[in-house]
Amino acid sequence: MKPKLNKRRKLLGRVSDSDMHLFRVFCAVVNCGGFSAAQGELGVGRSTISRQISHLETRLGYMLCHRGRSGFVLTQHGEQAFALIEKFLSASEQFTADMAAINDDFVGRLNIAIVDYCFTDKRNPVLPAIREFRMFAPRVEINLVVDSPNAIERGILDGSLHLGVLPVYRQLEELIYTELYEETASLYAGLSHPLVEELRADAELPIDRITRHELVFRGYLEGEKLLKFKQQFRRGPTVLQTEAQAALIHAGAYLGFLPRHAAHADLVCVRPEVFDHSASICVAVSRGRRRSMIAGAFLERLQEGSASHAQRG
Repeated sequence: MKPKLNKRRKLLGRVSDSDMHLFRVFCAVVNCGGFSAAQGELGVGRSTISRQISHLETRLGYMLCHRGRSGFVLTQHGEQAFALIEKFLSASEQFTADMAAINDDFVGRLNIAIVDYCFTDKRNPVLPAIREFRMFAPRVEINLVVDSPNAIERGILDGSLHLGVLPVYRQLEELIYTELYEETASLYAGLSHPLVEELRADAELPIDRITRHELVFRGYLEGEKLLKFKQQFRRGPTVLQTEAQAALIHAGAYLGFLPRHAAHADLVCVRPEVFDHSASICVAVSRGRRRSMIAGAFLERLQEGSASHAQRG
């Protein structure tokens, strides 16, 4: 039997500027996980946030969330409203940006994501593209986040990200991937790792004497060639961030694979002729979602930067 809807429920009618503000407050509260956590994001106190959410509930005619000692929890109506409000705000921002772009007056937001440590690669065109785009469209707010490849793909799919730069280990049908450059990775050991002494005695140390040591693993999907290498090793800790992986390698307790540009000079590269491998770093965008003019303009500069670097060699 279908649940009865609140009899006080009313049609929203025309959406006002005040409604838009309340929508953004509600989304901030949900994304932060509660009223208290949203105070820093919104710049107002908890009581003000609570009052604004109450106003929105009155406007809509139903309760959006439970709040109290048990914590912040969305109601069923609140979950449905949140999904629709996010879509509405996203569409509104895109409309504003596209209308402004007609006169080459780009206004709006650009949400980009990259995997950690990839910006340190001189071949990565993201930073030059951001610098150039900032000069081209100074009124566009550029938001840059660092996340795992899986999370970046999810963000592009749900519309929270306009594009993402990530290594491609698989290709989802819903996304379009364009290669930017190749990233080379090597196997490394910290100076205090016992393997280093063995390598000093024998630079061509047999593979089985290397793979008996524990290796740092990553907590997300990786390339097929890298996985084949890793399957030969004893499994060590699992991490999500390159920085955490580098720290464990520096500690001298584990071996690990790192992009060459992320490896410090005090790490020892282990048998590069055996373990070196490369992965394609791509920019991914949604296949089905209409691309905003802002995202299109940035993507164009990103690809031009990649092509320019490739020509230089």
